Amino acid sequence: MVRTALIFLIICLVEGCYSTVVRVETDPPGATVHYDYQPRGVTPAEFETGWMGTHKITLDHPEYGRREEFVELKPKPYTWFPLDFLVTILPIKVVDKRTFTYDMTEEVSTATEASSDESEGSKPE
Repeated sequence: MVRTALIFLIICLVEGCYSTVVRVETDPPGATVHYDYQPRGVTPAEFETGWMGTHKITLDHPEYGRREEFVELKPKPYTWFPLDFLVTILPIKVVDKRTFTYDMTEEVSTATEASSDESEGSKPE
């Protein structure tokens, strides 16, 4: 009985946890990365993020200009109750690694540009 309680106490003290690591890659590399308006380095860039949800990635490449993307980080099943408690008491750290790759040479058209082109084409007479 005492031995079981001691093992449980050690497991609780050697608490593991989970984290989410985002990796941003570009082709060609060398773009400056801003994640939620915070500078995060030059591609390939890797950093830890604190929460799930929608995030804005801004890429500034010296040759190919600026690109803005929105990414959705959805929680993994092990972060849901009650599994999150079990993951937290594990003596290892669980790392959820997400990689986003962007081709900076591609031309990106936005919905606002398309809607402004349509409105110019249908002028009332």
